Amino acid sequence: MRRLAALLVLLAVPALAGEETLTVERLFAEPPLGGRLPTEYTWLPGGASFSYLERTGPGRDAKATLWIEDAATGTREAFLTDDDIKPFADKDGGVKPRLAGSTWSPDGTALLLDGGADLFLVERAGKKVRRLTTSPAGEEVPAFSPDGARLAFVRDNDLVVLELASGKESRLTADGSADRFNGRLDWVYQEEIAGRDARAFEWSPSSDRIAFLTLDESRVPRFPHVDLASNHPTVDEQRYPRAGDPNPAWTLSVVAVQPAAAGDHPRWSYARGGEGAEYLVRFGWLPTGGAAWFQVLDRDQTRLELVRWDVAAGTTTTLLVEHDAAWLNLHDDLRFFADGSFLWSSERSGFRHLALHGADGTLVRPVTSGDWELTQVDEVAEQGAAVVFTSPGKDVLERHLFRVGLDGTGLKRLTREPGSHRAVVAPGGRWVIDTWSRATQPPRVRLLDGEGRVVRVLVANEHPEIEKYRTSPPEFLTVTGPTGVALNAYVIKPVPFDPTKRYPVIVPIYGGPHSQAVTDAWGRSQFNQLLASRGFVVFAIDNRGTAGRGRDFERALLRRFGKVELEDHLAGVAWLKRQPWVDGARIGIWGGSYGGFMACYALFNAPEAFAAGAAIASVTDWQLYDSVYTERYLKQPKDNPDGYRDSSPVNQADKLAGKLLLVHGTADDNVHWHNTLMLTDKLVKAGKPYELLLYSGATHRQYRPDQRSDEYLRVLEFFERAL
Repeated sequence: MRRLAALLVLLAVPALAGEETLTVERLFAEPPLGGRLPTEYTWLPGGASFSYLERTGPGRDAKATLWIEDAATGTREAFLTDDDIKPFADKDGGVKPRLAGSTWSPDGTALLLDGGADLFLVERAGKKVRRLTTSPAGEEVPAFSPDGARLAFVRDNDLVVLELASGKESRLTADGSADRFNGRLDWVYQEEIAGRDARAFEWSPSSDRIAFLTLDESRVPRFPHVDLASNHPTVDEQRYPRAGDPNPAWTLSVVAVQPAAAGDHPRWSYARGGEGAEYLVRFGWLPTGGAAWFQVLDRDQTRLELVRWDVAAGTTTTLLVEHDAAWLNLHDDLRFFADGSFLWSSERSGFRHLALHGADGTLVRPVTSGDWELTQVDEVAEQGAAVVFTSPGKDVLERHLFRVGLDGTGLKRLTREPGSHRAVVAPGGRWVIDTWSRATQPPRVRLLDGEGRVVRVLVANEHPEIEKYRTSPPEFLTVTGPTGVALNAYVIKPVPFDPTKRYPVIVPIYGGPHSQAVTDAWGRSQFNQLLASRGFVVFAIDNRGTAGRGRDFERALLRRFGKVELEDHLAGVAWLKRQPWVDGARIGIWGGSYGGFMACYALFNAPEAFAAGAAIASVTDWQLYDSVYTERYLKQPKDNPDGYRDSSPVNQADKLAGKLLLVHGTADDNVHWHNTLMLTDKLVKAGKPYELLLYSGATHRQYRPDQRSDEYLRVLEFFERAL
């Protein structure tokens, strides 16, 4: 970590200095300012070649091509294009095969395409396209069996298997309904437990059985989404458990793919919901296929149990129990080996690290250790070999790829250049597709060998359009927080910059768990550069509660949102006010989702520090947000009523002194716009003025391009008026 208290550190990379001035319209036009890179890099089985999706042409008219490239020789072929699959689209657009999200078969000889409502298979030899399904209900979350002979998917909330050779379908469950999901996750499980992956079934290694999760939603409260953008409004009810509400009940089952003599499919089930096992958060098969494994988490999310399930015998064995007095963060680092031993990551030391456990769950040895944390496991070889993983290492501003032996020796950083690296590692770790960027360098893609040496550049991205525009490099610094801890921050100065002037400041904020704003990586948005070009200083800081700094730094948010985050941001404001080029009376703050909550909280609780704020899709009352996320940090409302009250801006609206812009989409299924309505009612009762901006039909993440452009234009205009 960089410990240079309140000392500015300029990147060694030169600033991007063009002549044109950025506009909001250009931010959302094509191509992206940082360059258009291929997407969906995927290693084919065996790891000798990889595929990727490349788009050419402007905006929505861009055409996609799926390329296959040989890693060793660099030879590539355009395997499939949009034009190749266009003839299979229905005239009414209901079925439209697309290359995005395609999946290779286990042997790499075929490609599965999603048609929106039906499934298509493309044979690699001859590029023959075959339509697999024609059901009006549509198929969800398809997955190949390990032997490649079958495909499983969910239709009408039931699990179905399709034999690829014959086209014969077998329905493995028959009790799916609007309240009962077989093999598919509901909203809260997708959003808060499974990383937005909806699939809830796993093939056995021998391809003869499927383990699947059933969620019973009958006790989960509904939230009505009303579409008012038509002459006859419609209502769609979302199953959404709020803090303290009943959660979906779960059952883990295993079903045989082949029917028994009686014609039914043998089924084994395990259910242990309730106290100590509120959520089933992960499951899968051991490599031998004779047993399954699963993880259960209690409602307070402080106790997690890893269990082995011998399906045929109907017995379970607890392999490991993880405790944390505050909360446990879920991970996907579990890897089982053929002898039953397994690799597991934990924050017990204060930082997330890996350890090897025996088949009975006993600790064999640590694999990594130190005052730094592992981000994710990328590739694992068998015992005696190595683990390849991503981590910031000692510099939390960066991300690198590392390798270490399973015996804990030979730790080596594979990516060499400073900055942030996002890796796609080939099976066995022989090759790495590395997307590398820095705060002032748009991403580039290279192929590395297993030792991190550059084999060849895949995408140079040498002259992205951002070079045409006047920009200002972020300057990294640390600010001493109220507890004495060094907080990472950056400042972007106006373009052009006159040190004799005093400028207004805008503070972009998220500030919640698992986030990190201050990194040496290409930014996801160039809006900060647009603000700088309009004469604003932009200042961001990673408060306690954010990621990358270990367990204790993050757990500072336990049982209370807003307080600690604001304290650390006020330390940043104090630093700003000591700079001769800052007008301390003109500081604004803005953010979305958790950042929208923080913008409201900061305006209401530190009116002397912030003159204006824009809050987008904000949680304004934490009793209105979902159970899994909120209770992880605040616990249940009945156990922490003061924490909920003091964390919720609806209870502080009468303290507003500055100018406030509230923004929300009317179809937001994550943070319901009910939150914004509740806050506006409190503001009216308190006699506090505010501005309101709504977007019809917009969800938490899906805005139409014109809506997104309009939103940022309105935020910019708001700050130009307010500051």
